Amino acid sequence: MKRTYAVVFSMALVFSMALIWVSCGSGEASGGNPDVGGQEEWRGEDGAPSEGVGPVDWSAEEGVGAEETTGESGGGDVGADMGPAVPLGALECLLAPECGRVLVAAHRGDHADHPENSLASIRGAAALGADFVEVDSRLTADGAVVLMHDGTVDRTTDGEGNVSDLTLEQIRALRLKGADADDPESLRVPTLAEALLLAKELGLMVYLDQKAENWEAVVGVVRETKSESVALIRDGLGTVLAMAPTCPDLLLMPAVADVAELETALAAIPDLIIVELSYAEARPDFVAAAHALGIKVQQDVMATGDTFATMGTTKGWLTFLEAGVDLWQSDLPHVLIPTLEEYYDSGEFPSEPVKP
Repeated sequence: MKRTYAVVFSMALVFSMALIWVSCGSGEASGGNPDVGGQEEWRGEDGAPSEGVGPVDWSAEEGVGAEETTGESGGGDVGADMGPAVPLGALECLLAPECGRVLVAAHRGDHADHPENSLASIRGAAALGADFVEVDSRLTADGAVVLMHDGTVDRTTDGEGNVSDLTLEQIRALRLKGADADDPESLRVPTLAEALLLAKELGLMVYLDQKAENWEAVVGVVRETKSESVALIRDGLGTVLAMAPTCPDLLLMPAVADVAELETALAAIPDLIIVELSYAEARPDFVAAAHALGIKVQQDVMATGDTFATMGTTKGWLTFLEAGVDLWQSDLPHVLIPTLEEYYDSGEFPSEPVKP
């Protein structure tokens, strides 16, 4: 499946209505971010306002100091000296409070060129230079954990039915839509174990959007594959709070809507390092409050970032950069990554997306 700008243009049309909704009414959105295909749910309530970010550390070598950037918006001075062009690795940056490098998560992998949530899309995300690949976990009828965004296999495979009603053998017999017949990694629905092992091989971290009813099964796979430092497990605040007592060694990312929920999460998980802000637009005040507590922030940039990029402007992405959001989930990693690279090289954020 070749990437075309016709696909990108269709994405723009899909999101146009979402943007109109976000900009109307009270002037603020009241939920999380939808994906390009309209399948992702809106998450959470309105987040609390805040502003500012912390310093940026581009050192991967001993003795290279951090660069402090303090733009007017608090998100760093766009155009400032970014320092050495050797960034910390994804996990190192995630764990280092002083590292302000933007980490990019490829939503469902490189799904512009490969079937979403396939091993091929994971490999494609690594080839693009993504830091994370986002995947979705579901449970089969016989308790296996597979990658599937929807509760059914209808949209993404040549089969029909609920994932939870099909056995692993039945799901493995299906073929993913848009697959390359010559690429076995694009044909079959993978298991979570296969995805984690491939990500480890490729040096990718996994943003694991936990959708299985039995989160214990998902945690079991993470442990069995020794992926505790690879999988960043995202779920609703209530579920993550239930997981936390038995998962102190795992990387957990609860979805929160405001500072009050952030504080609830931090009280229950003292070693918490990152939260998802369930809000469609950049919220600099929330990011500043989170950073002041030593917590990094992830946001989906699809609705108010990627959409503008399909229209030829980076002004949506720039709001997340100025707000200081640490981890961006995008449907356009093939465009976002070179755009960020241009910013790091020149010190100025491009006004137009950099074409791959």
